[in-house]
Amino acid sequence: MSENQRDQHLRIGDPERNQAINLLGEHLSAGRLDVQEFDERCARVASARFRSDLSALFDDLPAPRPAAPAQQEKSARGVGGAVLGLSVLLALVALALLTRQLLLLVLVLGGVAFWLLRRRG
Repeated sequence: MSENQRDQHLRIGDPERNQAINLLGEHLSAGRLDVQEFDERCARVASARFRSDLSALFDDLPAPRPAAPAQQEKSARGVGGAVLGLSVLLALVALALLTRQLLLLVLVLGGVAFWLLRRRG
């Protein structure tokens, strides 16, 4: 059994159901589903227990589709790291402003600019 087939037999929880409903909403907005189809699929999402139950609801739709478990973990780690980095940045900027340390403020903002430029390239 391939990894993709094993993933289809994994149980899902509320985060996966919420993601599926949000994605169906995007398809509704794009005109790919009418309101009745959207309601029917959302009802099936609410009763879904396995990843295969969700993926079947997107078989006839183009992207976006529910993310695979590895993609969800990777994106969740990325978001968590970004939030932590932003929190540290804001704390350093606040410290620099409170202590009136212009050099610290310049170093922090320069480091952020360097990190952003390096990430794009």
